Amino acid sequence: MTTLRIQGGGPLRGTVRTPGDKSISHRALILGAVADGVSVVRGLSDGEDVAHTLTAVGQLGASVSRDGDTVTVTGGRLHAAAGPVDCGNSGTGMRLLAGLVAGLDGPTTLFGDASLSGRPMDRIAVPLAAMGAAVDGQGDRCCPPITVTGGRLTGIDWTSPVASAQVKSAVLLAGLSAAGETVVREAVPTRAHTEEMLADAGADVTVTDDGDGGRVVRLRPSTLKPLDLVVPGDPSQAAFWVVAGCVVPGSEVAVETVYAGSERIGFVGVLQRMGARVALVDRQGATATVTARYGPLQGTVVEAAEIPSLDEVPILAVAAAVADGVTVFRDVGELRVKESDRLAAVADLVRAFGAGAEVAGDDLVVQGVRRLAHGRTRSLGDHRMAMAAAVAGVAAGGAEVDDVDCIATSYPGFLDDLLGLGGLFDRAASMTGGGRVVAIDGPAGSGKSTVSRALADRLGVQRLDTGAMYRSVAWAALDRGVDPGDAGAVAALAEAAAIDVGPDGVRIDGADVTAAVRSPEVSRAVSVVAANPDVRASLVARQRRWAADHGGGVVEGRDIGTVVFPDAAVKVYLDASPEERARRRQDESAEGVARRDHIDSTRAASPLYLAEDAHHLDTTGRTVDQVVEEILSWL
Repeated sequence: MTTLRIQGGGPLRGTVRTPGDKSISHRALILGAVADGVSVVRGLSDGEDVAHTLTAVGQLGASVSRDGDTVTVTGGRLHAAAGPVDCGNSGTGMRLLAGLVAGLDGPTTLFGDASLSGRPMDRIAVPLAAMGAAVDGQGDRCCPPITVTGGRLTGIDWTSPVASAQVKSAVLLAGLSAAGETVVREAVPTRAHTEEMLADAGADVTVTDDGDGGRVVRLRPSTLKPLDLVVPGDPSQAAFWVVAGCVVPGSEVAVETVYAGSERIGFVGVLQRMGARVALVDRQGATATVTARYGPLQGTVVEAAEIPSLDEVPILAVAAAVADGVTVFRDVGELRVKESDRLAAVADLVRAFGAGAEVAGDDLVVQGVRRLAHGRTRSLGDHRMAMAAAVAGVAAGGAEVDDVDCIATSYPGFLDDLLGLGGLFDRAASMTGGGRVVAIDGPAGSGKSTVSRALADRLGVQRLDTGAMYRSVAWAALDRGVDPGDAGAVAALAEAAAIDVGPDGVRIDGADVTAAVRSPEVSRAVSVVAANPDVRASLVARQRRWAADHGGGVVEGRDIGTVVFPDAAVKVYLDASPEERARRRQDESAEGVARRDHIDSTRAASPLYLAEDAHHLDTTGRTVDQVVEEILSWL
């Protein structure tokens, strides 16, 4: 977990360009995969969410290549995915891909990280089922992982009960291969990227007003031609800089080449109504430059229909926090099912910086205080909350924002842009000295898991249990009938598997195996799997990426200080007597522990041994607190 320590900064001055629009980027990849021919996309979003969709369309049969800023997608011959498709943290990616695979014969499983696994997919499952697909998920709300079994579809006339471009897009993507006409009716018009891009690709699609302020989209079965597209800047990301220009004293900021479609820039009208000095200038086609200058703001009432996706509510709440009077965000209950419960999180964010906030039903009420106070808050793994808190911190003249790594899902260069505009901050891991790794090695039963977990909690950083990664591969081999001793087959399984080891448990290819990986069968197989050099090479690369992505942390295993992180800030080799280790293990006898020690210490690939510069610590008869305190003294 990386903590952003904002030391002040400002005024913010300069020009910035946000990444390619995330919504358009997802759709460009998916429509390129459907189109018959080679699509060329320039300026694609560089966030992790879109990277997952890029990988996904490849799993579905499209050919994808990247050359710098240009991505080519060769589509037209799609099929159900052979293995689970990882959507990461992206609800947009999952919902749009569900619509796409609904038209493909056979089942495709879509899964995501712990945050996405709690987001409801019933809103797409119901219309897709009405069209003839089967969508199976977890619980009453059809949460991920979901399995979509596609085939012959029939068009439907669907009125969306929620204002959601994702639901509309899922239905329209399924409608491309459905028999008859597919109709989507919206009481509140949402972002029109899908229908606009379908029209550009030659689809038989029409869009009309319904006479009451809504919109009707009609689509007939269509074959798409390839796209040649330059993705404009993301307006939802631009909103962070526009508000920053409005609330940080003395600031003047311009955001270039922003997509300026009416459904996407409602936040500009809201800010202007609050008295902000914000303008759209230099319009060129669908894009414009948005300028913002610091000045006093007044509270207002914000209707959900003004910002249908609600993506801009967190940063608009920061503007409301420095405004005179009360700002009410009406009918924003949909925020409860974003990457976090954003409705509660935004209220907590505002209060953390000294303003007033309360949730009243589906409304958010913010009492402005003109000048924000130094605050401390957590992102809850939600990229928009992290960026909004960073802007609030600059306006307040100082703040600590925990867990900002999630920003990479949508805007990897956000902090660099903040620095370029004049923000002052320290990107450091909470243990101090950003990017540092504490390596915890030792044999089975020496206390690595217990100690590393307690140490990570004390330091306020993330922890990685590398042994659980090897155990998940061993479990998958046994589950799929692969002999753990079949080196090639197990290595191929490890290379292809999506493995997520985190505070919420252990998942492999979307399956929760937290308890299963501790079974006696897996314990017997894991040493054989871990001795496989190709498996180790694959997982070591992932372990190093994990540390880079998380800005360091506490990492435990058998070769962390010797192979994985030979330059770790502190290396600890835990040990205990064989009898003590067998007592702790419970599922293994002293003889079993000794057998595992022999395999681990004599294997050819990354054997277990004490690094020359490691601290050797015998945990026999010592409490966890005593061990942690000694490691902290070495830090």
